[in-house]
Amino acid sequence: MTTKEIVIEAGQELRGDVDETLTVELRSGKAEIFGTELAIGQKYQFTSGMKFSIFTYWGCTVNIVSSHDDYYVARDENPMHIYLNVHGMLEQLRQKAESEKTRGPRIMVTGLPDVGKSTLCRMLVNWAARLGRTPILVDLDVGQNQISIPGTIATMVIRRPASVEEGFRIDMPLVFHYGYKTPGENIGLYNEIVSSMAMYVNIRSENVEKCETNIYFLLTLGKDSISIEL
Repeated sequence: MTTKEIVIEAGQELRGDVDETLTVELRSGKAEIFGTELAIGQKYQFTSGMKFSIFTYWGCTVNIVSSHDDYYVARDENPMHIYLNVHGMLEQLRQKAESEKTRGPRIMVTGLPDVGKSTLCRMLVNWAARLGRTPILVDLDVGQNQISIPGTIATMVIRRPASVEEGFRIDMPLVFHYGYKTPGENIGLYNEIVSSMAMYVNIRSENVEKCETNIYFLLTLGKDSISIEL
């Protein structure tokens, strides 16, 4: 295992895949991983198969302890400023909804597998939670659900930012069993459980403070076009 000190300049991102184990420690500056802020001096450990992405708006220095150098600094190719602008626009819509006593934005994130949908949702709900919001995350991705296991759809209220190492604290999620890997394998059943989920989310958003202004839907689309009722 070797220790390397890496300087990440403002607006840059350190990315990597973990083969065995890897430890990250923020030595100076400010940085975050998928929307969760890092604490100076705290060591974060990642295990085999995990990915990490350290972004800084102000510049920082980190120590990396690892047996492999499977990481690099992305200087001109990260979309973080676009994501942050989306977060800013959503917060403006939430504030407008609060002042007008109307329902706030509901966001659907869709796309093919492995294009960053879960990462984007994680950042958006983390940023919202850091502002004191309590967003509802609805994961309709039956292929690789980040709240529950594959073959299910699930939802939960996000009351605090995700842990850097362990992800979201799973606090009383609602999970519906579907039993297939894609919606198209049984679209009738899929639409039925999505409709049941929608009824629950509407009820919960009316009974949990501020939830009605923060709802995020996550859905993976396969190769075949399908009709989904939401």
